[in-house]
Amino acid sequence: MPFWRNRQRLLDSALVLISVAYPFFVYFGLMRFSPVTIGIVLVLFLGLRLWLQRGHKQKKLELGVYAIVLAALVILLLIDGMLAIKAYPVIISLSFALVFGYSLIFPPTIIEKIARLREPDHDAYGVTYTRRVTVAWILFFVLNAIISLWTALYASLAVWTTYNGFISYILIGLMFGGEYILRQFVKQKKVS
Repeated sequence: MPFWRNRQRLLDSALVLISVAYPFFVYFGLMRFSPVTIGIVLVLFLGLRLWLQRGHKQKKLELGVYAIVLAALVILLLIDGMLAIKAYPVIISLSFALVFGYSLIFPPTIIEKIARLREPDHDAYGVTYTRRVTVAWILFFVLNAIISLWTALYASLAVWTTYNGFISYILIGLMFGGEYILRQFVKQKKVS
């Protein structure tokens, strides 16, 4: 396997790990470091990620989203360090909503692309269904961003950490599971 792919996979895995564990890094990091220090580390990591992606064949949309996230964090860091580190989950949820929304305007949708990996032949009904699921995910991400923003602005650090580091992931799992169950009913109804 070429070096680039190994490095890319390692970087992707690190980004997923940091994203998932981010609220806990913040919670425990604030016991030793200032919010600005934690924010700078996050900005440096995301900046490194963007810089390493620049030469890789990457969709412009994905690179644009990284650049927007990075710029938003830098601006927030200059305004309020604590708000910057607490706003990261909000920015990520809104970024996902943006990408999923973009795929509605310029199909195929994200969900259709994922569905075609398992079942390449989709009829018109399948395309309509995947569009509806994409809309549901957009609504989910927007609602998640609103709740995350509320915890960032008004809740304690413990509540913010609990929601963004635990409850939101449970909700994502429930969304995946609920859609899977619904899909099975839709397939059975279609066959009948």
